[in-house]
Amino acid sequence: MHLHGSILHDRCHAESCGYRERIDPAVPQALRSCPRCGAALRPAVVWFGESLPDAVWNGAQRLCASVDCLLVVGTSATVYPAAGLIALARERGARIVVVDPNPNPASAAADVFVRGSAAAILPDLLAGLELVSTAD
Repeated sequence: MHLHGSILHDRCHAESCGYRERIDPAVPQALRSCPRCGAALRPAVVWFGESLPDAVWNGAQRLCASVDCLLVVGTSATVYPAAGLIALARERGARIVVVDPNPNPASAAADVFVRGSAAAILPDLLAGLELVSTAD
């Protein structure tokens, strides 16, 4: 789930429109209007001060409430409500594994803390696991 959106998409700024398109980040896009309603297009990410999309947030909560293990990568766990997903998973019995270069509030909540960059640690950590994706 892309809790905070994806920089690989632009979306219509008009909440009721719903238009979304994939972009190539190597080819900068000029400011442009939505082809469906004429409102401005913007990156499909959640900026500070904006609410997380309800459907994605509810899905993330359901998922974190049902996992056996939550892998937390590269976050300080200081920005809420997303940081609260770690506590939710723990309350429901999940083990918490944190990968980060530095100890922080996320690592303090971890059952296992792996110190290092995601680029260095994740390939070996994930090798051989059968992963199931719920994202598009």
